[in-house]
Amino acid sequence: MAVLRRLSILSKPAALAATFIIGAALTWVTVVRAQSANGPYSLFQFATLTGSGNTITATRVPVVTAAGATLYKDVTIQFEVDSDGNLRLAPDNPQVLDAPALVVSSFRAGSYVGPGSVLNGKTPVFVDGPGATDGGATSWSLSTGSGADKCTYPSSATWYAGPIVNSPVAARLKKAGITSTAWSYGVASGPGAYSACTTSGFTFGSSKWGGGTLIGVSQSGSAVTIASFTDNTYDYSAPVDQITFRIAP
Repeated sequence: MAVLRRLSILSKPAALAATFIIGAALTWVTVVRAQSANGPYSLFQFATLTGSGNTITATRVPVVTAAGATLYKDVTIQFEVDSDGNLRLAPDNPQVLDAPALVVSSFRAGSYVGPGSVLNGKTPVFVDGPGATDGGATSWSLSTGSGADKCTYPSSATWYAGPIVNSPVAARLKKAGITSTAWSYGVASGPGAYSACTTSGFTFGSSKWGGGTLIGVSQSGSAVTIASFTDNTYDYSAPVDQITFRIAP
């Protein structure tokens, strides 16, 4: 208001010129503020950060451009340590690459339940994902839900959607001679071969669902099937057991 009162005592041409300058300045401030809100900036808090030795890796760092578009970058930062223990960036660091596109596949997160014929249907589980991993793959996980029977199998699982060669279980798949792309592979755990489940009147071949079981997972519509490729700690090239869960009503 004080500015406007001062304008009123200026000559008309001067007042018009001052008004134009003030208006242009306010417009410029508005534009700058809008650009600051939209970008450019990075969001390392939403990336997957890992460290090993002298190297820090940030996977899928969201980067917002000035136009408001979001890009994803993989960043590697390597350090050198001098004789006094001082850290400095190694030459040609940091290294920034475009993050590979995520392979989401057809998996659906949510609450599921197993067949009514298994443990009287008391097998609620929850599928969570996707999470980003190296090479553009996505990780998915399964855990038992509230009210699940203690013999629910698998009781936990993690698998990866993406090329087999990039899978964290690629070495096991190769050793077992597994090449099928019909499954996404991972690891699961269940009650175990010598748990109370083997003496409770329930038989499912628990040696096929112990800790570290190699699994294949596929989804068709509302059903997700988990197959065990392991029996008594030995991995096979074909499934030795499987169970199908459907999205809970």
